[in-house]
Amino acid sequence: KENKTLKKLKLGNCGLQPEGLEEVIKGVQVNTKLETLDLSDYTIDNKSASCLGMMLKENKTLKELHLWGCSLQPKGLEEVIKGVQVNTKLETLDLSENTIDNKSASCLGMML
Repeated sequence: KENKTLKKLKLGNCGLQPEGLEEVIKGVQVNTKLETLDLSDYTIDNKSASCLGMMLKENKTLKELHLWGCSLQPKGLEEVIKGVQVNTKLETLDLSENTIDNKSASCLGMML
């Protein structure tokens, strides 16, 4: 069931396993109320980052996504950026303390 009132979900540094994170992301993908998702200080692998990218392409309400210190690798970061490129609602994207190589920086530049 979809929660009708929750606007912020903070899961930073909670020990969630990748499979569990992917299930949460699938829920966010179809949620119509959530505005803030905070996954800060949580290790996000490339598969989970790809799920984040897909979620961002579909979700119509998320305004803030905090991925501070998530150990995002360049490939995973690129997947997130692809999702942000088509998202029309996201206002804040926090990528602090992640690995951003030249290719990822180029993707970021194109997104902006």
